[in-house]
Amino acid sequence: MQTFFITANDTDVGKTYITGLLARHFSASGLTVQIVKAIDCGGSGDADCACNFADAENVTAHTLMSYPAPLAPMAEANAATSLPTVAGLINALAELPEADVRLIEGAGGVAVPIDPNGLDWRDFIDAYLPDLTIAVVDNRLGSINQSRLLHSYLEGRPHAFILNAVTPPDPAVNASNLDAYNKHELTLLGCVHSGAHVFELLAPDLLRIVTESELAPAEVQNPRIAKLEARKANHVFRETNLRHHDERSLNLSDNDTLGLRHHPALVEAAYLAVAKWGTSSSASPLISGYTAAHADLEATLSNWYDQRAALVWNSGYAANQALLKHFVDSEDLILADRLIHHSLISGALQSGARIIRFRHNDLSHLESLLKQHHGTRKIHLVTESVYSMDGDAPDLKQIAYLKSKYTFKWILDEAHAIGWYGETGSGLAEADGVLDQVDILVGTFGKALAASGAYTIFKDAWMRDYCVNEAGEFIYSTYLPPSSAATAQAAIELIQQHPEWRTQGQAAARDLRARLRGFGWEVLGTDSAVLPVLCGTSKNALEMAARLLEAGIRVGAIRPPTVPLGQDRLRISLKSTLTEQDTSLLVACFEHGNTDNV
Repeated sequence: MQTFFITANDTDVGKTYITGLLARHFSASGLTVQIVKAIDCGGSGDADCACNFADAENVTAHTLMSYPAPLAPMAEANAATSLPTVAGLINALAELPEADVRLIEGAGGVAVPIDPNGLDWRDFIDAYLPDLTIAVVDNRLGSINQSRLLHSYLEGRPHAFILNAVTPPDPAVNASNLDAYNKHELTLLGCVHSGAHVFELLAPDLLRIVTESELAPAEVQNPRIAKLEARKANHVFRETNLRHHDERSLNLSDNDTLGLRHHPALVEAAYLAVAKWGTSSSASPLISGYTAAHADLEATLSNWYDQRAALVWNSGYAANQALLKHFVDSEDLILADRLIHHSLISGALQSGARIIRFRHNDLSHLESLLKQHHGTRKIHLVTESVYSMDGDAPDLKQIAYLKSKYTFKWILDEAHAIGWYGETGSGLAEADGVLDQVDILVGTFGKALAASGAYTIFKDAWMRDYCVNEAGEFIYSTYLPPSSAATAQAAIELIQQHPEWRTQGQAAARDLRARLRGFGWEVLGTDSAVLPVLCGTSKNALEMAARLLEAGIRVGAIRPPTVPLGQDRLRISLKSTLTEQDTSLLVACFEHGNTDNV
């Protein structure tokens, strides 16, 4: 079953009519279609209306929750009945029968609160993960402004737009809107003219459905296999890629940004640790898995971060999830950047706290939220220092200023900054002089430090003790091998001795960005090791990655849903060890124009 979520910039722009037209489109191909009105306000019977628009036998209508007043779901007039929750809506959807296509229509605009914790339809999208979100916008003057705001709000999830002419637009306005969608690279699924009963489809591939007849007989009854087939059809199927030992290509797809993976000092540290401790810790840290190698690493980390308490974890995912789950209470408020890592989102959701996500790196938006909620409840701010798919960084000094002005706890994920920034290489917080303002810092050993695992640095020492006693992610897993701990310690000591690696790497990152931009490419970030080059489509990204591989350079082609639809990109992970010959080869691959020529 493939799922589509229909939302809008506002109410009364024709979501229900569009839902009916979509149902008619799919049912005409013989598909069974399920129309679901998630929340019906005012007894309008939108699901039945959409079903009537479709006018087909293979379409069914369902309403999950109904409220008497034609107002927002959380309005006081509707509060007398049971309030909706994101989790409740998803559970209700799980109880519905299967169909080939499920069309879910939201209530009001995408930012309308639908949960007592302040969650809105964007949070529903994050939790439910529909195959495509379709945003309906009235085709009138101002549509492009609304669409760009919607595009920003839906960033990170596959989405497309439908221009619906509620009333006939001025021809000049219509032409201007269509031109603006193309200019701003907003994916326009189609247009519906005033009074029309069909779409003018502009991107029909987005509505392609993998049907049972396309699957092998044994796979027909398995919805998980159907979902995999849909991924293949939409060119977003993931596979593990085998890298051979003798591969001669320049690997710019990994995170070994300082090129330490084969450094003799790290290899020797790992070898000696294996000789002493064996290949595994063989137990959880509270049984016998915590060795002198782990204790020495924590002491090194504590010295690196001004004698703060340190704790080593098996992975950054486990650390991030545990921190938010155990140090945030359900009555608290989490303010999080729109592009934080999945592990942070997972922990935030498990905390039960209200979550509000501000626009990516938009500190004015953040401050407006701080002003609004200051003094009402305990606030936790969750950001990264360098974002893994955009390679950009927030203004940490400004965040530190906001912390001095408003009261909040700051959790900072430095995974992609460790080793690349700071006088001693401990990250961007050190480089910007804001470490004193950070309450919990998360770092990783698996990137610049060329080992595995992760660590947390606590401003308050009791937090380490709490994790050791309460965090299942720490307690109930076989601990990181001692060889990994010894390797990480050797890497930290080496990084502290070579500040020139950081200055040279940052300078090379700035120079390469400038050269690629000079060829017409859109490149994100400033001087981080993560260098994203936007390609526009999955096809362009894959073809450009193939071109680079033919030249002996391996890079990552990043596609939806990891990045927003239409923002497919190459993710180049720079290394401070790149030679001039390496850089010249890389630049030559981009020299002959942007993705129009791919």
